[in-house]
Amino acid sequence: LDVHSEEWPAVIWSFFYFFFLLSAYYVLRPVRDEMGIQSGVKNLPQLFTYTFLGMLTLVPIFGLAASRWPRPVLVPAVYLFFVLHLVGFFVAMRAFPSSATVAKCFFVWLSVFNYFVVSVFWSFMADIFATEQAKRVFSLISAGGAIGALAGPTITALLVHRIGIANLLLVSALLLGMSVVCILRLSSWAQERAKGKARTEAA
Repeated sequence: LDVHSEEWPAVIWSFFYFFFLLSAYYVLRPVRDEMGIQSGVKNLPQLFTYTFLGMLTLVPIFGLAASRWPRPVLVPAVYLFFVLHLVGFFVAMRAFPSSATVAKCFFVWLSVFNYFVVSVFWSFMADIFATEQAKRVFSLISAGGAIGALAGPTITALLVHRIGIANLLLVSALLLGMSVVCILRLSSWAQERAKGKARTEAA
């Protein structure tokens, strides 16, 4: 592993960031597929069209926000925004367990969530690591996501019959919250590195 000693804290936090992020998604992907079936297989093309429209709407909004707020503030806010959505869907599923409307909304929401949060992750990584560092450490960081993609469905399989589908949303929200902790630690590491570099240049 071609990781320098001073890079290990950032690499480890990034590894777990990607692990928690993809675990959060893959816990819910079986739920999304079930929701797609519940809303009617014939409606799937329409749901993917809504997903496309959702991305078209969300990306410019994120671009506008990124131009106004620094990334260490914006990225955790984005994930906390999605955590609140998960709590909202949990309430909706408990209140309306057989609602086709809730099922359709969740299917579209999770599809947009998947595309969006992964792109935000790699954008954040590009801010944290220089190009030379990225060539050395990104493969190790990617392994965190691969393990998370395996852990998520395993968690679902172990828990779904014990706690029910709706409660899996809270499990996913907890995992997503853990990714926010990793983001905050990475932001702190980047700030310390910048201060150290400034002191070195001043000396």
